[in-house]
Amino acid sequence: MTAISRNDPEMKAAYRKASQTMADFISHLTVGDGRWCSAKLCFKDPDESDRLGEDRLLYWWLEFATYHADEGLFSAEFTELPSCLEPYHHIGQRLTFEGEDVFDWRVSTDGRLYGGFTIRVARQRLRDDEIAEYDRYIGVTEYLDETAP
Repeated sequence: MTAISRNDPEMKAAYRKASQTMADFISHLTVGDGRWCSAKLCFKDPDESDRLGEDRLLYWWLEFATYHADEGLFSAEFTELPSCLEPYHHIGQRLTFEGEDVFDWRVSTDGRLYGGFTIRVARQRLRDDEIAEYDRYIGVTEYLDETAP
């Protein structure tokens, strides 16, 4: 996890880009060819919020995203969980949410990344000697400019 100011202009631009391309994310979700689809959601960090007396937010990726066209809703599941959310959620738990709740989306197929706008911002802030390890960790070999499948 990395602490990022909620006023970070590059991250705000990444959130806007994700919001503007939600139709492309839905297109990926409906392809059904084994693409790895994820959504980044916002959660309140209860411990830090209580300690500081103000809302502290945590952005977390949920995996195996799907789109439920009949309801116009998305769902995805926790595959990792920060300790601050353990009292409230569990690995394998699936959440249902609206498109406006998505702060970022990513689709990976054969190492090629669509979306992942906040990932791109984080990557460009790394030192040159950290980039290859980061790419290996997240399983990306190519960052695509297009967002549609």
